[in-house]
Amino acid sequence: MSTGELPKEQYRSIITTYFQAFGTRDFAPVQFSSNIQFLSPISGNTMKGREDVVKFVSGVSTRVSKVNVLSTAIDFPTASGVWQMTTTKGVLYTLHNFFRLDGEGILYIWPMFDPKAVMNDPPGLLAWLTGKGY
Repeated sequence: MSTGELPKEQYRSIITTYFQAFGTRDFAPVQFSSNIQFLSPISGNTMKGREDVVKFVSGVSTRVSKVNVLSTAIDFPTASGVWQMTTTKGVLYTLHNFFRLDGEGILYIWPMFDPKAVMNDPPGLLAWLTGKGY
């Protein structure tokens, strides 16, 4: 473990807390780095800073009814997790998130969707992510 690195199980807990926050709609307990960045799955733009990241994920979470964490893998300074979200309209999305970590917690998030559910209803995914017309 290098200087500033947290124990592996603590990172696993941080990532699980992040995933679960979509179900609880409470991102306050999520341990984001002060330099958090989030690559938008819609625009490809990178959001920077806790305020912008939490604003986006909090908005998405209002359209989530259930979260199921399938797996997490930690290999500091990176990690990944596979999880599922059920939307408030009953659509199941499976996601893989790539993370970069630092001594504070989650430094970078890159979410990727399993294309099967996306291909069934591309406009539905965009409406769900943006909240427009959902």
